[in-house]
Amino acid sequence: MHEGANCIECGDELPAERAELGYAYCTKGACQAVHHRGLTVTTVGVNKSADSVVVADAAEVRRRGEAGEFGRKDTGLGLGYRGIGGGRERVARRPPVPPALPARHGWTGQQEKVVRLYHDMGLSPRQIAERAGRQTPRLGITERLAVQILSAAPRR
Repeated sequence: MHEGANCIECGDELPAERAELGYAYCTKGACQAVHHRGLTVTTVGVNKSADSVVVADAAEVRRRGEAGEFGRKDTGLGLGYRGIGGGRERVARRPPVPPALPARHGWTGQQEKVVRLYHDMGLSPRQIAERAGRQTPRLGITERLAVQILSAAPRR
């Protein structure tokens, strides 16, 4: 049925198996470069996980990349503890929110949220101050402040 089929690029005879599979071009590099339209396999590095593999055509991978789908995702506490402009990020950032004024207790709602979160994780006030100093330094949580927050009734 497909005997005598020729490559549409170079004119050489196609192997019978290739013709039966429906290919109209041979496997020579020059012919493949002109006619091959396949999917692209792209690996995307993921923080603290195995790479994610995306199989799509080149235009689809480009579109998804430009849309920021493969950009770095910040999975922090949602408190903006990383400075803006620290790296080449493609993800659009919201403008910084000015810190809320301290309530009558002398600390902000964000400070209380972080202290109570770490306390619920079983950390002592000293450990809370150390971790908050590393993770959310702009909040200025000290051991003394952690004790004050934990000694007060929780806000609702």
